[in-house]
Amino acid sequence: MSEIQKLTSLSNDQLKLASEVLSNAFQEDPVFSKLIPNGKERHKTLFKIFKFQIKYCLKHGVVLSASNLKGISLWYPPKNALISIWKSIKSGSLSLIFKIKWKNLHILRKNDDFCEDLHKKLVPIPHWYLSTIGIDPKHQSKGIGRRMLSFMINQIAKDHKIIYLETNSKRNVKLYKRFGFRNLHKVLTPRTNTYHWSMIRCPIKKK
Repeated sequence: MSEIQKLTSLSNDQLKLASEVLSNAFQEDPVFSKLIPNGKERHKTLFKIFKFQIKYCLKHGVVLSASNLKGISLWYPPKNALISIWKSIKSGSLSLIFKIKWKNLHILRKNDDFCEDLHKKLVPIPHWYLSTIGIDPKHQSKGIGRRMLSFMINQIAKDHKIIYLETNSKRNVKLYKRFGFRNLHKVLTPRTNTYHWSMIRCPIKKK
């Protein structure tokens, strides 16, 4: 069984490995595949995006890892559930302008705006946000994602807070439902033919 741990820092080599794990995990994501059709461009762009997101989450959220960085998940507590523009700038978001092709950065920003607008509208109360969860393709279907979910859900249960997440995978919808999540909203993602599911998990009331 993979050991799940909270990360507080990563060496530069570990950060690169973690970014590679997430970019590989999302390489065939239906939305990213539609928005950035070129496979090499997509992987290069996702690597840089995830590298920034991991660094941001290390400062403002909770980064979970399976042993040897086989899986990574990014979680944000209620006070940071909505990404701050100012905190993003302080974490180096402006540097992405010089690292990613403008057309790709622009279209991904549009997609982020779509997701953020839904997020703000659907969950206006304090909640945890599961931003990203990805498993190294070589280690998928081994229960790593389930263990990361269980670990963090058990931690958050102590605070009796809602958890919010998004997915573009019908398969993942079924998985999250097994962990007590329910569908909150379903809509086609702009510029794609792929559905976007918004899901929440409400705290279980004590009897």
